[in-house]
Amino acid sequence: MMRRTRDLLAEQSAREVKRSTGSVIHGVRRVGSAPPTVDEVRAALVLAHPQMVFCGWSAAELHGVPYAGGHPPEIWLPEQRKRAGVVVRCGHLPVEDTLTVSGWPTTSAVRGAVDLARFVRNDEAIVGIDQYIRRDRGGNSITTRRQILAYLDEHPGLYGANRVRAVLDESDTGSQSPWETYSRLVVHRSGLDFFRTQQPVPGTPYHVDLGSARYRVAIEYDGGYHRTDEQQRADVIRWNAITGQGWGLIRATSPTLLTGRAEFLDRVERELRTRGWSGPSPTTPKLALPSRPTRRTRLD
Repeated sequence: MMRRTRDLLAEQSAREVKRSTGSVIHGVRRVGSAPPTVDEVRAALVLAHPQMVFCGWSAAELHGVPYAGGHPPEIWLPEQRKRAGVVVRCGHLPVEDTLTVSGWPTTSAVRGAVDLARFVRNDEAIVGIDQYIRRDRGGNSITTRRQILAYLDEHPGLYGANRVRAVLDESDTGSQSPWETYSRLVVHRSGLDFFRTQQPVPGTPYHVDLGSARYRVAIEYDGGYHRTDEQQRADVIRWNAITGQGWGLIRATSPTLLTGRAEFLDRVERELRTRGWSGPSPTTPKLALPSRPTRRTRLD
């Protein structure tokens, strides 16, 4: 059972409360000392703030946006409040922008995407929108670029609308992970914007993370998923099939994108040159990685 800390202290000593219960969020405790689950944190926030609505990354997680977990809880309140470890936003939130998902009050998918784009002040905003609009194998997505733009048109003067449009300009429906997004941003911002996400490789059943069909150059992000023995065996078969069709294959890792962008782009350029590309040399772009989120800000 979950209770406010102040109510427990009205019945027991501070020592007894600490001995018999564990903290879920600041000001709310429950029996047991195990780390709280995501749902327990959600329930504690509803107990502490009955008028709250999950927004931002918390809304994204409820809507099933891939990679949305791992961020501090994020809630909307009608008035400014402060709670340790929780991102609190406030201001005008139309009732039509809210709904219930799995029993939890949350912003709609399109409003959640808009909020991510305007409040996350680095390239992680593009990661979030990529995952919101990413198409699955059936061609479906949680929301769409068109729906987001329509929302902006229906809400003229919305704070941060220009930021949302800028994020959308660099978003793509084909990036399947955050580091695939960062790979694309590095390549496209360098001037090599003719590389396409999920590029099919003719003669094989495969797609590559980024590819140029004209020059037959593929770029693949090599993350931790590829480290298992089973995946490595599958990758060898896949990469042999791709290179067997005359494609050049360049692999990127997180260190490549963090500190080795110039060398990586030089490698891509050399591969393109050998295949007849005659464009200007790519420039080394900036990549703005996630920073600590703001604890309190206005929604309107």
